[in-house]
Amino acid sequence: MGAEAQLFFKLCSDHLSIEAIPKSKVRLDLSKMRRGFDDFIVKMWTPRFAVMSNANGIMITLRSDGHMIVRNSESETEAKAAATRVLRRISEL
Repeated sequence: MGAEAQLFFKLCSDHLSIEAIPKSKVRLDLSKMRRGFDDFIVKMWTPRFAVMSNANGIMITLRSDGHMIVRNSESETEAKAAATRVLRRISEL
């Protein structure tokens, strides 16, 4: 099953952000991605959540339970693609 199929997406109440919620329970070891990966740079890290951004200015807050908030994307499609890429990549670490 593809990473996007593993996420449920909904528009946040501010109508500027997308929330990505895993469809099944996950527990991520965020310490594995402290240095970032691919085009994402970790701006802030704690054991419970990380804030990262990419060259396009997309900001993602990722919690250790897999929930993500995606901000500053040009479109909903771009936000979904970014969340899917992060979930896929962190699952590989």
